Amino acid sequence: MDFSIVTASFRQLDLLKLCIASVADQEGVRLEHVIQDGSTPGFEGFAQEVQTLWPEGPQYVRSMVSEPDGGMYDGINRALKRSRGRICGYLNSDEQYLPGALASVLKMFHEQPKLGAILGDVLVIRPDGNPLCFRKMVIPHLAHTWTCHFSALTAGIFFRRELLEQGLLYDTSYRIAADAEWFVRLLAMGTKVGLLGKTTSTFMESGQNLGLGDKARAEARRLCAEAPLWMRWLRPLWVLRHRWKRLAQGAHRRRTFDYQIYAPGSSMRQGFHAHRLSPIWPGRLWNY
Repeated sequence: MDFSIVTASFRQLDLLKLCIASVADQEGVRLEHVIQDGSTPGFEGFAQEVQTLWPEGPQYVRSMVSEPDGGMYDGINRALKRSRGRICGYLNSDEQYLPGALASVLKMFHEQPKLGAILGDVLVIRPDGNPLCFRKMVIPHLAHTWTCHFSALTAGIFFRRELLEQGLLYDTSYRIAADAEWFVRLLAMGTKVGLLGKTTSTFMESGQNLGLGDKARAEARRLCAEAPLWMRWLRPLWVLRHRWKRLAQGAHRRRTFDYQIYAPGSSMRQGFHAHRLSPIWPGRLWNY
């Protein structure tokens, strides 16, 4: 099995259906989609509907479990423990993969066996599927991630199973910032991270993202407080370093391109056009 894609869900069945479709139609890879639901009403009927729409086959299998859990990251951990693919990815219910994304990731892992993780670029979309901004990834620096903010998006992160075998699961004492804490440990382990240089995924900006609230800021302060004192003292330096790296690697350029996703109410991918799409994410200027 090449890939295990895990998704934790709760009360988002309409969006989860689109997410499942974007995984099920990936070509050129053998994969499993492990879905861990937190006891959403009507999930059993939903699972039967999905099986009709996207039946399993030799290259694609799906596991769907609905049970009480301790929150999103507990659900992700449960799904990861059930998974068996050589490469893992984590996709939220409101996120999707673009066509050919996993085949590109698999090719890079084969060509660069020393890489432990790969980052794909991410397109941020509105709930109707239209583009909002484009996020070109740069390799996160340990000190910046630990003391400032997590600059990558989980929808574009792929990593080898060996990291799970070394105990790299999510810390469920974090309710919102566990992905940042997880990546701090990944970097601290000396994991080699590569940039795919292609857009693999979409992230839906609904305006209700937990990462914008007071609890998220409190958890970011907690993570920063756990960093070595010298890292915290040099925090302004890490911010400048990160911004310069983004500028030098072309992360601030506008981009024009076409993309296909599953839009609400559609059973097939729909085409969209992004014209000179900005990298600026409204309301999240600290990412720059």
